[in-house]
Amino acid sequence: MASNSNGTPTLRADAGGSNRGSGGPAKISKSKKPAARKSNARKQSDIEKKLHRAELLLSVSRRVAGFETLGEVLSKVVEITTDETNAERGTLFLNDPDTGELYSRVAQGELVREIRVLNDSGIAGTVFTANEGLIIHDAYADKRFNRTVDQTTGYTTKSILCVPVRTVAGEVIGVVQALNKKKGKFTKDDLNLLEALSSQAAVALQSTQQVERMRKSRLQEMEFLDVVSDVTSEIELDKLLAKVMGEATRMLKADRSTLFLNDEKTNELFSRVAMGVSIG
Repeated sequence: MASNSNGTPTLRADAGGSNRGSGGPAKISKSKKPAARKSNARKQSDIEKKLHRAELLLSVSRRVAGFETLGEVLSKVVEITTDETNAERGTLFLNDPDTGELYSRVAQGELVREIRVLNDSGIAGTVFTANEGLIIHDAYADKRFNRTVDQTTGYTTKSILCVPVRTVAGEVIGVVQALNKKKGKFTKDDLNLLEALSSQAAVALQSTQQVERMRKSRLQEMEFLDVVSDVTSEIELDKLLAKVMGEATRMLKADRSTLFLNDEKTNELFSRVAMGVSIG
């Protein structure tokens, strides 16, 4: 604020030409608007990815709920894994604690026989022991890659997406991997999705294994009860027949009595009880 020659106050502009004393609204720089739009777009994209993942996991749970065997459940999970990550094929390895090996529980492709590798070798073994997922863009450039599997199967692995399979308690029981991205490269989003799907596989694995164990145990119990029932029936029948024939002999004041039964295979009569003594 300054005064002119007559003493009347005047308003003087600053060097930038802005009127500090005007009290007008502050202007927003146009350069900040694109940045804000990009930030909002990223947030929206993240929300959409999370919603898609949640819907996918719910869909997986519903789809595998109708399967009765462990093989069907795991095959479907691996199939969904390859589809959602846009991979050529996928493999689920489970750990064999008795041999210290990872074996292919589900393997897509033409190979029929089981694949076994040490649980601390190759990319799968590294993920299993480190309990951490990996993205490998060039398999043959990675020293950890086990080429013998490709040599055995005849398949050429180019890129790998691999994550551990953990139980609810956090125990690592295997790994699941997707091989050869069909278009582009495997991303962090692919890794997160595969980890989510691997959790579904672990839950299905544990629950289905429990059901199979219960069925097997129940079958063994039923078989045992059948054997006991058969043995018991035989014992009780012999005792009953011997008692009946002994009582008949006594009541008729006979020297002896014999019970003959027909053998349908030979068309012969055989003595099941004679003189009250079991000989059949």
